[in-house]
Amino acid sequence: EILDRIGKAEINLDMISADLAVNDTFCIGFTVDDEDLARLLPLIKDKDISTPVINCGNVKFVIQSQSMINTPGFAARVFSELKSIGCVPILITTGVDEISMLVSDSDSADVGKVLAKMFKQ
Repeated sequence: EILDRIGKAEINLDMISADLAVNDTFCIGFTVDDEDLARLLPLIKDKDISTPVINCGNVKFVIQSQSMINTPGFAARVFSELKSIGCVPILITTGVDEISMLVSDSDSADVGKVLAKMFKQ
């Protein structure tokens, strides 16, 4: 129902993540453009919804490569590099040939540098 409300308001969701239901509680996370936050908040106010946790000012990095399909350890290498600079992604989604990561704005410059160095080779 919440996702329908958001869609009808023409707010684009990205990086949707959900936790398994525990004790009739379902937790969902997603990203939206910061500019859409004022329109989003009234849509997620509901007596059955806990107070939302809002984290603004993040940056999304997308790594897409056909070599991910047949290269074991590709993602491990990416996350090892992020660990080396002290970055813990806020949200991660993956596909067969893609890794999308949401990182804090304060980490974004360092993440950009380390990823550029990794894939410059």
